[in-house]
Amino acid sequence: MTQSDVARAANVSTAIVSTVINGKSDAIRVSEQTRERVWQAVRDLHYTPNIAAQSLAGGRNRIIGAFTYQRMFPWESRDFYYEFLLGIEEEAEAVAHHLLLFTGAKNESGERSIFSRDANLLRLADGAILVGGRVDSEELAKLSADGYPFVMIGRHDDVGPQVSWVAADYTAGTDAVVEELYGLGHRRLLYVASGRSLETLAERRAGFAAACARHRLGPKRARMVAFGAANPDLPRVPVAAGEAAVLAAAREAGATAVIAESSYVAHRVYETARAQGVGVPGELSVVGLGDHGDRENVLSPDPALTLLRTPSREIGAAAVRMLLRLLDAPDGGPEQEFIACELTAGRTVGRPSAV
Repeated sequence: MTQSDVARAANVSTAIVSTVINGKSDAIRVSEQTRERVWQAVRDLHYTPNIAAQSLAGGRNRIIGAFTYQRMFPWESRDFYYEFLLGIEEEAEAVAHHLLLFTGAKNESGERSIFSRDANLLRLADGAILVGGRVDSEELAKLSADGYPFVMIGRHDDVGPQVSWVAADYTAGTDAVVEELYGLGHRRLLYVASGRSLETLAERRAGFAAACARHRLGPKRARMVAFGAANPDLPRVPVAAGEAAVLAAAREAGATAVIAESSYVAHRVYETARAQGVGVPGELSVVGLGDHGDRENVLSPDPALTLLRTPSREIGAAAVRMLLRLLDAPDGGPEQEFIACELTAGRTVGRPSAV
C-alpha cells in the first residue's frame, strides 16, 4: 500500500496524507475530522510508512542511531556502557523515537566504520549518538563536515570543537569529594592514579589539584601515586605489590583518606584494609572516583564503598535531548554539556579518628 491508496480511501489529497502521517502540523492545516479519516484509512489498509523513502525525501523518520567503534556485547549488564545505552533507549522511547544500533559496518582493515566507500551508513537515522571511549577522529571530522547531526558520549578534545558531546563533570565531582573529606577533618590525602592519561582521568586529577590548592594542602599533605603502569610524573605503586602497597603508601604519608581513580582499586584497597584490621572509615576513609571502564570493573564493588557515581543513564538521556535540539535547529552550532556526578552514600567515608 502507498500513500496514494490511503488518499483515495480517505478521499483526500496525498499531501494531506503526508502531513498527517509525518506529523507536519505546520505544512497544511488539517481538521481533526479529516485526520481521523486518514488514520482510519491507514488502519483499514494496514499501511506502513516507507522509512527509507521518507529519509531520502529529506523528512524525519523518528529514528535515532547509536554507533560505537568498539564491541559492547556480550559483556552483559555490568559493562560500563550498558547504563549509557539504557538512558538513550529510555529517552528515545519517551519522545516516541525508534533506536537503531549500528554494528555491522567495517572498513578495509576489518574495523568498525561509519563510512563505506565514502557513503555515510548512519543516514538511515535522523541523527546518531556515538558511544564508547575509542573514536576515529578523521571519520568524525568528515561526519561533521558533511553536516550529519551527531552527539558524542564523553568529551573528546582531539576530535575538535566542532562536535557536540555530553560528559560527566569529573572535575567538579572530584573537587566535591575533596571538599567532603576536608569538611570531615581530613588533612592528609593519598590520591591513587592509574598509569593512563585519558581525558576523564585528567579531569579527576584537575579537580583534586584545584581543591587541594584551595585548602592549601601541598604535596606533603595531598600526595599522588600511580598504581599500575608507570607514570613519569608520579611515584609508582606496582600492581604486583597489590593493594597492600597502597596502604603502606598511605601510612607513610600519614594519610587518613585514600581516593582512587578506579572503583575496582578502591574496592580492593577497602577489602585489604579490612583484612589487615584497619578500621574503615575510622582509621582510613576510602573513595572511588567512578568506574572508567576497566575490564576488571565488571566485578561490582561492595555497596558499602563510597563512590563518585558516573551519571551514565542521565548522560544517555541528555544526549538524546541534545540530538533532537540539533535536528530542530541544524544551524545552531555544536553543543557541549557536563552532567554532575553524585557521591553515593557508602560507609567508607567518615571523620578521621586522629587528625
